[in-house]
Amino acid sequence: MNWNQLEYVLTLAREKSITRAAQKLYLSQPSLSLSLKHLEEELGTTLFLRNGSGLELTYAGQLFCQWAAETHASYGRLNTKLSDIAAGRRQLLRLGISPHRGDLLLPPLMTAFYQQFPHCEVHTMEMSTVQLRVMLEAKELDFIVDIPHPDTVTYCNEFLLDESILLAVPRSFLSRITPPPKEPIDLHTVSGLPFILLPVEQLLGSIGQKICEQAGFLPDLRLQCSSVNRALSLASEQLGVTFAPQVFAQRGLYADRLCYFPVAGVESSRPLCLVYPRSDYQSAPLKAMLDLFRQQLPVLYGLSSET
Repeated sequence: MNWNQLEYVLTLAREKSITRAAQKLYLSQPSLSLSLKHLEEELGTTLFLRNGSGLELTYAGQLFCQWAAETHASYGRLNTKLSDIAAGRRQLLRLGISPHRGDLLLPPLMTAFYQQFPHCEVHTMEMSTVQLRVMLEAKELDFIVDIPHPDTVTYCNEFLLDESILLAVPRSFLSRITPPPKEPIDLHTVSGLPFILLPVEQLLGSIGQKICEQAGFLPDLRLQCSSVNRALSLASEQLGVTFAPQVFAQRGLYADRLCYFPVAGVESSRPLCLVYPRSDYQSAPLKAMLDLFRQQLPVLYGLSSET
């Protein structure tokens, strides 16, 4: 069976005449009849009944025509999509990013991307590091913006910048800190204040705990919550101090109620990377998206000025 035979059968079903179908297909009548005979022999069944009024589909012929019509339509859709991909038009990109980074980074990056590829479809998944890695490994994402993946054989970890972890302090607490805080802040001066931390099972919770331990004290844990946004919301209500990635300071979240301080004397940053499978092929839209992240992240994080 070949593609031409599908076209022949569909045309015969419409025209109900070998003569008219042959004319439509620019074939000789004997050639079309022979092709139909070979197809019916291959299928082991009769597709058409010949009667005085012309051709009539058998039940097997009806089933075959239904399948052939669906296949023909599916091929047309596939051909359109492949043409669009070849032209860099309608292609799907799937990226993963943490929610707090997505709020800052995605609006300006998507705006710039769609100026280059207005017909491309982009799906964003905003999840935790663990969830993003699971989806990347299942080939459900094309790349993620996160800390490095431990499997450096399968995945490329392209370094973008070091993301600092800052201490968010309610403005009403500043008068309780002795000596008055300055940048970078000495954690010993806040060791007596209540802390709001994420669970140590989460990356930021583990980092916060280690920062305090490196400074030589265990934090006075008042509240534990599972999201940075919630921790900052609670801190803004003067319930404690908390740690947050610098992207929140860039967004100015709760800036009227919180001060963000870099931390003195301890390791309080983490590398931020483009993480994607090692592959020889990258589509034009994917290359453009990766380039935008390379160019714009330092600007959006306030680490360089836009030229």
